[in-house]
Amino acid sequence: MKIFFKSLFFLILSQSLYSADGISKSIEVRILIENNSEKISLKTYGKVYLTEEKTGEKYLLVEESNYDIKAEGSDFIYVSLQKLYSPVLLENSNPNSHMIINGKKYRGKFKIKNSEGKIQIIEFVDIERYLWGVLGPEMGTSWPMEALKAQAVASRTYTLASLNRNADYDMTNSTKHQVYTGFENISPQIISAVNETRGEVLTYKDKIFYAYYHANSGGQTTTPSGVWNGDIIPPLKGVKDPYYKNSKHAAWSVYVSNSDILNFISSSGHSALKIKDMKIYSKDRSGRAVKLLFKTDKGNIKLEAKDFRNHVGNFDMKSTLITNIIKMKNGFKITGKGWGHGVGLCQDGAREMADRGADYKKILNFYYPGSKIKDIEDVYYDRR
Repeated sequence: MKIFFKSLFFLILSQSLYSADGISKSIEVRILIENNSEKISLKTYGKVYLTEEKTGEKYLLVEESNYDIKAEGSDFIYVSLQKLYSPVLLENSNPNSHMIINGKKYRGKFKIKNSEGKIQIIEFVDIERYLWGVLGPEMGTSWPMEALKAQAVASRTYTLASLNRNADYDMTNSTKHQVYTGFENISPQIISAVNETRGEVLTYKDKIFYAYYHANSGGQTTTPSGVWNGDIIPPLKGVKDPYYKNSKHAAWSVYVSNSDILNFISSSGHSALKIKDMKIYSKDRSGRAVKLLFKTDKGNIKLEAKDFRNHVGNFDMKSTLITNIIKMKNGFKITGKGWGHGVGLCQDGAREMADRGADYKKILNFYYPGSKIKDIEDVYYDRR
């Protein structure tokens, strides 16, 4: 089927044509959903408007159609056979309509950019609708309602703390910030959890803070300083967590070969040909390893435990809360507890608390002690 454009000769507003659920005042979040891509696939369903930002030329994409989007040189973008100046803006005319980008369903508006010969896409989406696409991949579509509500408040708070007007986007759609899959992985429970906590955020001394969260604490949450050298405030000081146990993520083990350890040592700027032993050199107050000591034929080498975990893989070595290191024939077996960095809300713990009858406010008060829930409009936040 031959697919081209149809020119529009009426005015299209440069701002959003709508806001989520008819609310006129909303907070827009910018999410990097594609980066360094050779080609992007787009499928339209309803009316989708495309605007060439440099010239203001506006187009209407054909409904129920497929488009390939590619970069050309450093200044242009091809949308199927149409050559356009970069960047271009893309937006549905109807808030209840959607489009498919690289196999995922989205309803926001988008900036598509030629970034050094590759395609970059930033979605502009209302914060409440953004949370619809976060709770599913971050927690689960059918988790207990009070756990989902706690996650909604934590994610909303984290999002506001991450707004950054000095950058092209506020967050990525990955574990670097918050996993976001657009309008995939959404359930009635998720929509209810977001709507029932609409506008609620966590504060300390009337200010938003980074409400970090993770999968499983292993029995003790930690401070940002133990992970990123961040500031410690009472809501993020760490708590003893009795709710983590009823989960497959409560404990883990991984085997790491000597050759893999030597590769890690080499990539860290050191040289060694033989690994003799491996131990925990230092821990933070939560019991998580901070530095590891590697005894080699070239002497003792101390390296960051979090860097070693990244090298091994975060899905294999699930945390730095190491309980034992066992020397084996050609490597080491490492055992530990929990999954993730260990700061803030423990998602498995939130689920357990909800199953025991706790409401979302009690869950948040436990994992962020000293925090207060307030409405977005009543607190300070800054798109820095």
